[in-house]
Amino acid sequence: MSNEHDSPYQVRHFVRNLSIALAIGTTAAAAAFGQTASLGARVDSAVTALAGEGFSGVVRVESRGATILEKGYGLANRHAGTPFSPTTVVQIGSNTKDFTVVALLQLYEQGRIGINDSLAKYFPSAPLDKRNITVWQLVNHRAGFPLGLGGDFEPLDRAALVDQAMKRPLSFPPATRQSYSNTGYSLLAAIIEQTTGRTYDEYVHDNILEPLGMTSTGLLLPQFDDRPLAHGYRAGVDDGTMLSRPHASDGSYWNLRGNGGMLSTVGDMHAFYTALFTTNKLLKPETRKLRFDVNQPIGLAGSDLVCSFLYERDPVKAIEIIVASNTSEWPERRVRSAIAAVMGLPSVDGPVTVGGAKANARLPNAAAAKLLNGFIEAVNSGDHSTLSTFISASFASDANSPTLETRVERMLTMHGNLGRLTIVALDQLEPELVEISLRTANEGPATIKAQIDATAGKIRGIQVIVGG
Repeated sequence: MSNEHDSPYQVRHFVRNLSIALAIGTTAAAAAFGQTASLGARVDSAVTALAGEGFSGVVRVESRGATILEKGYGLANRHAGTPFSPTTVVQIGSNTKDFTVVALLQLYEQGRIGINDSLAKYFPSAPLDKRNITVWQLVNHRAGFPLGLGGDFEPLDRAALVDQAMKRPLSFPPATRQSYSNTGYSLLAAIIEQTTGRTYDEYVHDNILEPLGMTSTGLLLPQFDDRPLAHGYRAGVDDGTMLSRPHASDGSYWNLRGNGGMLSTVGDMHAFYTALFTTNKLLKPETRKLRFDVNQPIGLAGSDLVCSFLYERDPVKAIEIIVASNTSEWPERRVRSAIAAVMGLPSVDGPVTVGGAKANARLPNAAAAKLLNGFIEAVNSGDHSTLSTFISASFASDANSPTLETRVERMLTMHGNLGRLTIVALDQLEPELVEISLRTANEGPATIKAQIDATAGKIRGIQVIVGG
């Protein structure tokens, strides 16, 4: 469980593997697919309407091999008045992880990394509880590492990342559960660097991007001119670009390396996923199927709750949708919903459904339930004084905890990003671990894992995961 002083609201870079059955349900919808020009115009009209309400970003839609829409909407840089275009460079968030997986599997094909290798092979000083964690458990978020170890832009190097990860208690015994972990992917990036003697950016550039002609993807190596980069906007305030944030001389700092932070264009990302899913340019078919089923629909998305990115593919219906947004008020999923309505696709924005307690879970006791309900109520208030009072009384503190004011500001930011939170279910997963299933006003389903000090009756840490 990530502790509160470890930036628990780092809900960014969450990959949503949607596995949606994108069936076309009506004759009219099916007929529309034979009229790509008309369909493209109708999708454009729907997105243009959203742009009139505040959406800004890029949309690329393909149907049966034809690009029916590839267009920018709104401004990429409001101060400079720079409009979005298909060549605007955008943040891709957790879609960075797909490059990490491909790099790892390339090295597996070469016999340089074994997917069942243990961490002890790469980190000999790994403690007993982590020595037998496998590379593949890291890939599948089944190793037990927390969501993150700190802020994305903390000046953490590789050695410090590994040291902190090895010292942090696991959230659960390896292989027993699945819990999304950016830390696990940073460890994969460390393994890639140790194995190749190259930086993560160098390996990805030379072995994935350059062979595919992806000249507008990466972080530092493309030597981006800042002008085509989209700025992020949180509640109307310029959040800058990824390159304007702190980073190391050879790439992202290590809380972000391998799990997020990369930049690209919708055209480059189309080229990457097309090569991955429909050719053998990156991986052999037998290697690819270890991680990706090319015959099934898939949705891959990432967000830092300001900028967001979505790639969605249905191989049966030959549909591809790519959406990039640079505004916190208009996450990619809202735009995808408008596109889905035009194309006759099912929505993925319905209510969270919880079919009772999770396996090996139970209802928390009355005291814990009251504490967590109070926490959600305080966040929903969006009030500085209410949050300050609740945090002072109900959050445990130690020497490493942030100040009260920092905690309040984080709660206010979470409230601004997610909107009103509605509790769907509370599940006691472990003696001091409760999972809160939520519905959010702005971002769909979400989960908060709260670590509780049962003796003191206080919250020790939380982990927030957004998506379904």
